[in-house]
Amino acid sequence: MIRFTILGAGTGVPMPQRSPAGVLVQIGATPLLFDLGPGTIPRLDAAGVSYRDLEFVFLTHLHPDHTLDLVMLLQALNYTPSFTRERPLRLFGCVGTRALYDDLLRAYPSVAPRGFELTIRELSAERIAFDAWTIETAPSAHTATSIAYRIEAEDKALVYTGDAKENPALIEIARDADAFVCECAFPRGYATRDHMTADAVGRVARAARVKRVILNHLYPPALEVDVVAQVRAEYAGEIIVAEDGTRIQV
Repeated sequence: MIRFTILGAGTGVPMPQRSPAGVLVQIGATPLLFDLGPGTIPRLDAAGVSYRDLEFVFLTHLHPDHTLDLVMLLQALNYTPSFTRERPLRLFGCVGTRALYDDLLRAYPSVAPRGFELTIRELSAERIAFDAWTIETAPSAHTATSIAYRIEAEDKALVYTGDAKENPALIEIARDADAFVCECAFPRGYATRDHMTADAVGRVARAARVKRVILNHLYPPALEVDVVAQVRAEYAGEIIVAEDGTRIQV
């Protein structure tokens, strides 16, 4: 069973009920955090998971609305009273994650891990097996190195695109997924070269034969139209428009 909570369904544009990016995935008792936009750490706590219990953090790309709370996570792990972190923290991300971390340490030296090890692994297109689950990555085409993630456990599959652009690799990684958490940044016809529009979401979901689509990372223009109808014109399955706190089980 995979449970997930949308911690941030929005973008860097301030909007009610839609904060910057963050998705909590829970496989049994193991929490996995995907992206850490501003305010992700307190929203994680509101979802019932403490930042102190995180072992796995994954970044889709390096834009600030997906990464800024990495600093706050490291600061909290260092400076929470009466708490000493000893377990390693494992950070996975696209190519460039190590350089981002090094830059953050130059700007904020005090967040360098104290008493615990931080490991960083950069990913492009690969598959990694853990004890009870696997992670697969593929280019999302939002930036030169951005990646989407497929999480599989107990014969279920969840795909999280992060920011993305319609492309064959995205269709392939989403193939037959039980839940497709897909960026739906803009409505049909909106001029964009590096984000998903509603009709693009529908085409990818249809081609990949996903069972359920969760529209995520919505900019204000996407909420000014019937975005579900625009996706529905291309895709006949279940569609959910995410808000902060949306919870789903697959």
